[in-house]
Amino acid sequence: MTHAHLPEEAYAVALASAPSVGPATLRGLLASDPPSVAWARNRRELGGSVHEVARIWARHTELGISILLPGQPSWPERLAEDPQAPAVLFSLGDPSVLEKAPTVALVGTRAPTRYGIGVAAQLGADLSGAGVSVVSGLALGIDGAAHEGACGAGASPIGVVAGGLDDPYPRRHARLWERVAECGAIVSESPAGVRTEKWRFPVRNRLLAALSDVVVVVESRHHGGSRHTVDAAAARGIPVGAVPGSIRSATSEGPNALLADGAFPVCSAGDVLVALALEGAQVSVPAPARASSGPSRADPAPGTDLRVYEALSPDPASLDDLTRATGLDLSALCGALERLALAGLAIGVGGWWERV
Repeated sequence: MTHAHLPEEAYAVALASAPSVGPATLRGLLASDPPSVAWARNRRELGGSVHEVARIWARHTELGISILLPGQPSWPERLAEDPQAPAVLFSLGDPSVLEKAPTVALVGTRAPTRYGIGVAAQLGADLSGAGVSVVSGLALGIDGAAHEGACGAGASPIGVVAGGLDDPYPRRHARLWERVAECGAIVSESPAGVRTEKWRFPVRNRLLAALSDVVVVVESRHHGGSRHTVDAAAARGIPVGAVPGSIRSATSEGPNALLADGAFPVCSAGDVLVALALEGAQVSVPAPARASSGPSRADPAPGTDLRVYEALSPDPASLDDLTRATGLDLSALCGALERLALAGLAIGVGGWWERV
């Protein structure tokens, strides 16, 4: 096979696959030269051949991985002016979804509470249903819960991962990877065959922030990995929101600290939609609900909401208490509580809920 038979994307993949070439080095190599020229100039140092380029290219093609290059029509406009934009972007699914809708990153700890899982899933479902693409890292905990809620709820979800797209990480999220790729897209700076090494996660978090119009931290320890995403968002002028949590919960240290530093509070998807609208995104912001003293016989709440309302009292109750009292699963319970809160019938702070 000769040089002329391969597209520029093939040489970009070969350069990205070289063991000695990291994201920053790759940006330098492709800063002024097209991939084929950069590869030809560095082939001795890289130790590759045209046949090896063809082999790597064929593997990505067989796996259904798309290769996006700056300047191409498929390149996300959000990355066009980013100072640390990847030199090459790998994608599974439909890469056009990166530009189809407003985007919100929902991020947080890998070891959340049940409260955090419920909130992440509810925000994922509500935002997706409102036409917003939920962006997350497909990790355990908050990331996975956000995408579980978003898949199939409306707008296409977007996964941003650290390693190669041929090897789902963590393994237990393999099926979730498939679902996100089926109805949205998964992207990475890493070519197929690259292991998910620790240093790649901060790099992933920078890309996750760059692809988002707003970043929301659901639960995180004070110096957790979500801080990399927050810092990357702040450097780009991207608004950051945080879900308030109990001062007694270690997983709420991060969000509570962000709120003290000026992040906007997120108590429902409506708060995020307002932030998107302020950024100029075309979203439908729900009107404030009319306050009420409670469900009346003339205007009853839906059955599930009424059951939850009757389980509430002026004394704060935890989600565990309300789950036992209502017999509802966590997702249904959180949905009912959010609707009651929007109606002015309930208030929740730090995972504790009470009747208004």
